[in-house]
Amino acid sequence: MPSLAGAADLAYDPAPVTEPVNQRIDKTWEFLVAPYFVAANITGTSQVGRLPNTDIDIGTDDILENLRFGGMIRTELIYQQKVGAMLDVAYMNLGSATDTPRGGGRIRVGVSQLILEGMGFYRAYATPQTSIDIYAGGRYWDIDLDLNATGTFAGNFTISRGDNWIDPVIGVRAFHMINDKWSVNARGDIGGFGAASDFTWNVQAGAGYHFNKTWSAHLQYKALGVDYDNGKSGTASFAYDTITHGPLLGIAARF
Repeated sequence: MPSLAGAADLAYDPAPVTEPVNQRIDKTWEFLVAPYFVAANITGTSQVGRLPNTDIDIGTDDILENLRFGGMIRTELIYQQKVGAMLDVAYMNLGSATDTPRGGGRIRVGVSQLILEGMGFYRAYATPQTSIDIYAGGRYWDIDLDLNATGTFAGNFTISRGDNWIDPVIGVRAFHMINDKWSVNARGDIGGFGAASDFTWNVQAGAGYHFNKTWSAHLQYKALGVDYDNGKSGTASFAYDTITHGPLLGIAARF
């Protein structure tokens, strides 16, 4: 989805040549920028105030039809091909995106989702064709829900509620050059651990095509899950238990 939850990862891609990692580009510092798009689906449940759990089932068609604004970009900085940092921002603002039967009527749910990831990584393994990074950091969530009920037992009403939190995250990612044009990559992480959400996870994998040392295109499949409950009761309660998944397409430039 233009995701969301999501943050998405265009794995750091060494230049497509068979040279040692630290000799591929004669720079102490290297920078990567990668705008991307996720044709996502969001499924799960939400709970706001004293309302019962409301199903969320937003498909790619719903997102494209109701998208008010969205943007996704990833940046990375690496020092001497050994340590680095990465920042990923994914924002999506939907109008009324999903319609759920409830209480004799229907509840229409709109979602605004910002996911920001900040990670540091260490290159634990490197050969001319392969690299493996271990990373850790935080995943920031800012979720706002708009619920519009019509014809329910409780009448017609509109409720807007949201929350934000930061989950600690640890993970690993791997990259492999098949030849001078094609590569494959994968990433997985877990987090939350009760510090904010009960649990969050992310997995993604795909392939890349390298036009030259600077430009490459990437196609992946990504799934990002979270199970969050603010632990409050009554009108202040808020819960968000969803999985955002779908194909990711991006362009990366390395400098």
